[in-house]
Amino acid sequence: MVVTFGMSDIGPWSLMDSSAQSADVIMRMMARNSMSEKLAEDIDAAVKRISDSAYEIALSDIRNNWEAIDKIVEVLLEKETMSGDEFRAILSEFVEIPAENRVPTSVPSPVSV
Repeated sequence: MVVTFGMSDIGPWSLMDSSAQSADVIMRMMARNSMSEKLAEDIDAAVKRISDSAYEIALSDIRNNWEAIDKIVEVLLEKETMSGDEFRAILSEFVEIPAENRVPTSVPSPVSV
């Protein structure tokens, strides 16, 4: 996110040159060594901020949805797998699911007269 796509406060540009995208570990290490130490520290700090923020969000979501997680775990221990629709159905018992992520409700078929 930070180096390849420029998604940080460092700047909205890619900081990775084409040799850094190589599958070769040596080439990636050389590309890393071609940037300034300050830039490397800024990149590391930006990655850490993103990681710390994501960790706090995940921890908060776990704390705030403990009952839902327990129910999901209970079902998974019994069945071992669960579809996305099953997951959303269980989760919707505990929290409001955004409209775009809800399980589609079946439309009743018209009644013949």
